[in-house]
Amino acid sequence: MKKNYFFLCLAVFALSLTSCNKELFDQEQYDELVDNQFMIDNADPKHDWCLTKNDTILVRTTEAIIYKVQVLTKNPYIHTDSEIASEGVCYGNQAGLTYTVPLDQRVIYIAALDQDDNYLGVVPVTMGTKELDLLVSMLQKSTTFTPPTYQTFSYLYESTFPIPDDFDYNDMVMRITKSYTNISTEVLLTVALTAAGTANPYAAAIHLGGVKYDDVMSVEILDGDPMDEGYSFQRSLITQSGTLIKGRNGEAVIRLFEHVHWVFNKQLTDMGAIEGIKYNTSHEVKEHVSAEIDPVVRTFRITCKTREVARSITFDRIDPFLVCNTKYDQVMDAGIWEIHTYQYKFTGILRDCFTDKNAYDNHVSWALVIPKGDFRYPLEGVSMCTYQKEIDATFGPYEGFANWLKSHLTNHDWYLHVTREQLLY
Repeated sequence: MKKNYFFLCLAVFALSLTSCNKELFDQEQYDELVDNQFMIDNADPKHDWCLTKNDTILVRTTEAIIYKVQVLTKNPYIHTDSEIASEGVCYGNQAGLTYTVPLDQRVIYIAALDQDDNYLGVVPVTMGTKELDLLVSMLQKSTTFTPPTYQTFSYLYESTFPIPDDFDYNDMVMRITKSYTNISTEVLLTVALTAAGTANPYAAAIHLGGVKYDDVMSVEILDGDPMDEGYSFQRSLITQSGTLIKGRNGEAVIRLFEHVHWVFNKQLTDMGAIEGIKYNTSHEVKEHVSAEIDPVVRTFRITCKTREVARSITFDRIDPFLVCNTKYDQVMDAGIWEIHTYQYKFTGILRDCFTDKNAYDNHVSWALVIPKGDFRYPLEGVSMCTYQKEIDATFGPYEGFANWLKSHLTNHDWYLHVTREQLLY
């Protein structure tokens, strides 16, 4: 029913988007279009689409052996999948740590390290604790130890905003790992472009929310050329050159690439065009349609003017976004749009996409942030879940996702519970 309604009214809506006369935009029709194409029938109108929370803690110590401290998500002496959510050197016998963790996190672990990065032990701390006086005698450790890894989040996108599509959230899949060096003004972001489940091209960048362009000294690529090295076509989606560019609001932006399919396969067709096929969203490889390929990975070193600015680059401020020329049937232009996660849905970092932001404030997100680095995303054309109120039935690879959409207060760990593994890549 939803699919049939979608195709009946999409053509009329696309005409309204391309018109210069904004009076032709039919708000009621657009809301009905999104509602009928969306995955569930009764989404929570108060939903913020957030699966994480942020906090800070000031760690003080008078122990000379404690050189560095970290915020860990789990105890590495018990668990094998502990992650480093933040770290800092104890300048002046203290370190202020700002971190982002899953929404259901109740306890964090403060780890102490010596100058050679040897772990001295950990202390469990209740979430919300603002200050900790750390002594060596407080540290807990055992003979079993698995070194924690730096925190990685998964970002998943639909590339058709403002038009709804299949909500498989695999048009772009990107993993980002945040890590540190021993220089307090530096932050490392390792970006892995993992999937592109669309034949339409798009560009991508990372907006550093709240971080001014003028507060960043440089952004360097540590492990190779730019993702789209050798791209010789006209740049129309992200026109600024260089790796560090300036957003419309004066904030720092890391330019990633202009054309996603060029990033995965720097080859041209016999006609001289970049072939738009889908990467890593189907296990069935078809010539000119789909392929499986290794993720494209780059590490960016962000050098800030102060350690306070570097410390402020937390996952809640890391805002990857797409720039797309949304099309209808790959023929009719519907305009160039930025596609952000819900927190930054109406930001407009490189271009002003909206004449009336309220017109698109339908509490639906075209992007997801998952605090899990190896999150398995749906296969091509498979919605994250569907729920039909009339028959009270849920279907999909993550059925808890539907319950989370119905109430933003529950099922915050839905991404940990797979219900139909065969529907996942």
